[in-house]
Amino acid sequence: MNNKFIPIISVFMTISLIVFVTLQFYWLKNYYVALEQEFSNKVYSALENTSKNIAEIEVDKLFNENYANLRDNVKANSKKPSLTTIQQTQDSGTKKSIIYYRNIIETQQLPLPKRGDSLLLTKMYTDDAAYTVKRDTSQRELLTSEINQDIASGDYNFKEFLKVNGNIPISKRVDPKILDSVITKELRMKGITADFGYGVSDKNNKLTNIVNKIFKEKKDDNSYSYPLFTDTKDRTLYTLALVFPKKEYSLAMNNWPMLLGTFLSLLTILGIYIISINYMMRQKKLAEVKTDFINNMSHEFKTPLATISVATDSLANDKIATNPDKVKYYSNLIKQENLRMKKQVENVLNMSKLERNEVKLFLRETNVRELIKKTTESFNLIIQQRNGKLVQEFNATHYTFRIDEFHISNMLVNLLDNANKYSPEPPEISIKTHNEGIWYVLEISDKGMGMETQNKTKIFEKFFREETGNIHNVKGQGLGLSYVKKIVELHKGVIIVESEKELGSKFIIKLPMA
Repeated sequence: MNNKFIPIISVFMTISLIVFVTLQFYWLKNYYVALEQEFSNKVYSALENTSKNIAEIEVDKLFNENYANLRDNVKANSKKPSLTTIQQTQDSGTKKSIIYYRNIIETQQLPLPKRGDSLLLTKMYTDDAAYTVKRDTSQRELLTSEINQDIASGDYNFKEFLKVNGNIPISKRVDPKILDSVITKELRMKGITADFGYGVSDKNNKLTNIVNKIFKEKKDDNSYSYPLFTDTKDRTLYTLALVFPKKEYSLAMNNWPMLLGTFLSLLTILGIYIISINYMMRQKKLAEVKTDFINNMSHEFKTPLATISVATDSLANDKIATNPDKVKYYSNLIKQENLRMKKQVENVLNMSKLERNEVKLFLRETNVRELIKKTTESFNLIIQQRNGKLVQEFNATHYTFRIDEFHISNMLVNLLDNANKYSPEPPEISIKTHNEGIWYVLEISDKGMGMETQNKTKIFEKFFREETGNIHNVKGQGLGLSYVKKIVELHKGVIIVESEKELGSKFIIKLPMA
């Protein structure tokens, strides 16, 4: 992917994600509003049924408990029944429709002794029917005597309504336990299981003693109210109110599969977005690093190739060709530069094998102290050429265990080479060893340039190099420390870096001896 397209794609992905998230939250908001509306409808329906049930319980109590002989006290001169009859006939060319409705309403006052209050008993008789009679133009209308008799007589449906009129105190009309039970039953039937508080207020909105603890504590919250009792003119005498302190939690729990699915899908999209952006940025960075690597490799190969070219041309010169010392010098120079290029190629191939997990360690019992001494002997000459010094402190008492000598030697050379390269002044390098439980601990430190804190974790990445101004002022391909970390991990070990800018660096390697 062309690097210039990555920012453009990132911008479009970000815009798309913002739009998607905005729509998701908008949908969730509307969904929650719909849930609240549905919840409110259920609560009001439950309140309506509760109000009716409480009124019926009150009437039943007056009939059967307080006033057992109430039906014997019906006033002799009750109002006469009222009769309403509506008949509608529609004719057409071929049929005749007869629709009628009769309604008889009878009201009676049933007194409540000693209080001056009463029960209003309303009886309603209804009869309605519809008939369609075919018309035959050559004969009389087919309206039979049975239909005429049915219309004239009628079979009435009977309904009875009772309502308490008067000033009975609310404490006498409502039992808190029964009210709580009725409300709970009605809410459960509507699918509402949330805790609730209830309270009854009078017509002046003053709270009565019919109230529970939850309502007292949460009465200022959003409440749902419905008339409990009305007077003879249907004006509200008392109001029943409900509060739900954990309504939001109840709504969420009742709809958790939908909400959970929505949030999981949202998190998945966000995760994919973050991973994708991070992957593209890493790919962009990797492309840049690989470009630097190719430039560095070209630079590393350019010098030995130029040297070999010059040496080859020199050997072709007759004066040099006849001089054995000159021939030997230029031959050694060609060999030395060839080995240098070979080493560079091997470094790249070794890292490629490590990435594909194709490197196999050949472990055997090794005197690690002697291996370190042997490796540092040749490297000490390089340090002395720069007027530096290499200090060794071998404090480990157990130093014989299984390792791969070849790769551990290469690891040491890479660490020492880094310590030397990144020391602008004459290098001061120290190698210390000690035992720490089952670990053999090797510390290689220098007093060189050090590194920035943010680069401590990046230095082990393939191709990464600490920026030092001119990219070629410290030679290398950025593979050394990546190789070191891989070898340590293959030995089941741990590598730690401590570094401060301008104060130097320390690499701590722990290898298991078991």
